[in-house]
Amino acid sequence: MDIFHCDVLVVGSGAAGLRAAISARQAGLDVTVLSKGFSGKGTCTGFSGGVIGGGRVGGPPARARLENTLLAGRGINRRDLARTLCEDAPLRNEELIGWGMKAEEQGGFIFAQGRPPLLGEEIIRCLLKKCLELGVRLIAKISAVALGVEDGLCELLGAGASGEWVSFCAKAVVLATGGASSLYLRNDNPGRMVAEGWRLALEAGASLEDVEFVQFYPLCLAEPGHAPLVIPPEIADKGLLLNARGENILEKYAIGERPAAAKARDRLSLAVFREIHQNGQEVWLDLRAVSEKDWLEDPFSASLRHTLEVRRGGADKPLRVAPAAHHTMGGVVIDRDCATGVPGLFAAGEVAGGVHGANRMGGNGLSEALVFGARAGKSAAQRAEGMSERRRICGRAGEMREEWGSLKLSEPGLFKRLQRIMWESGGILRDQAGLRTARTRVLEIAASIREFPGEPGELRAIELLTAARAAWLILEAAQKRVETRGSHCREDHPEQNDRQWQGHLRVRQTPKGDAWEFVP
Repeated sequence: MDIFHCDVLVVGSGAAGLRAAISARQAGLDVTVLSKGFSGKGTCTGFSGGVIGGGRVGGPPARARLENTLLAGRGINRRDLARTLCEDAPLRNEELIGWGMKAEEQGGFIFAQGRPPLLGEEIIRCLLKKCLELGVRLIAKISAVALGVEDGLCELLGAGASGEWVSFCAKAVVLATGGASSLYLRNDNPGRMVAEGWRLALEAGASLEDVEFVQFYPLCLAEPGHAPLVIPPEIADKGLLLNARGENILEKYAIGERPAAAKARDRLSLAVFREIHQNGQEVWLDLRAVSEKDWLEDPFSASLRHTLEVRRGGADKPLRVAPAAHHTMGGVVIDRDCATGVPGLFAAGEVAGGVHGANRMGGNGLSEALVFGARAGKSAAQRAEGMSERRRICGRAGEMREEWGSLKLSEPGLFKRLQRIMWESGGILRDQAGLRTARTRVLEIAASIREFPGEPGELRAIELLTAARAAWLILEAAQKRVETRGSHCREDHPEQNDRQWQGHLRVRQTPKGDAWEFVP
């Protein structure tokens, strides 16, 4: 087994991971970034619309953005994290532009000018270029399998697609692995995003919070044979959102926030889902009457005009739309400096929780990645610098390989089955009976992953077990929170209950199983 040593190991190469690597490297540390795919590719940042909230230095006051963020979060944002997000965002945006990112600023947002529809690729290009200039080591196509943190040393076991095993020893680790939206049958995330960071953090001794809050983007293309492309919120408001009877969805469900798909994602997703899955009505977005002036008012809309009007036919007919899993608000419990409570372990970006509360406001996802990525890298560097000499002894890799190295799937199609379970019972609309049944079915999938001692295992079996673990946590938290709040909608408990549930469900892993607590 190859063994690599570094001061700071960053797991994940989206915006949070790359920005963490830059901060750590600027402090003079030896930094390695580990990627499941090619560095920077197949990340939520690259797949995004490239819209970053917070504007530039001297732009709209952070106070106004904080108020909107807290309003969108339905009363349970961690205020210290939300305030940090809004205060630091202009500084991080200014850096990106200074490093050569092609973008324009408008209305308190930065719009990256990538390749439509993958506009976020420009953010990745800029950050990767900066990493290479600084001498950050990039290691690609290695999946993080297990993490041990002991006596100030972090040791991560990785596996390659060809069956090779690699060990990484570091003084500090930053988890930046993204979220869990690809656990759902309909999602707009890259494939193989199965919340590895959640499992790694739990096994290392950290806690998770708010994992029941999964955000669905309400207006994604639902045309057969096409990926669920996000439709920009501003241009969606300029069109007409109608069901097959011609009823206006925003009026029917009294959704007054504008743009609705940015500020009321939870309520609009639920409305569209009800129309499709309960009322049997397809939902359509009619953009045919949108003027050229309206298309050009918003850079995000303008960049996707050709895709929507010409390639998808929106200039001649209404477009079929439906929600898709988009973002997870919950994750690893961190403080403002991204410390997890486990010495040497930090987390940033979508893998972490607390910033967005029960519902994320549009533009805050990429801001979160940049703001807390920078803080995580700085904190990890300070931790590494504070340790004496680099320790070169890795002792747990063999043990971890024994535990994970012989897992295999007993049958095909299990991940698709898991996605369907989560979409039907753990998604936009939930109830006690459905959640209970879904948990049983997820356990059955996990039980079908078998150990074959002495035989080489399968990376896809490890990924499925990780996915099943994340799915179980979402379902368990959703069952425990007996109210409706933000993106978590319990049909059998339809009201928001601030008296009992204005707070966070947290979980940590113990030798006796998962230990849950509610933190008001």
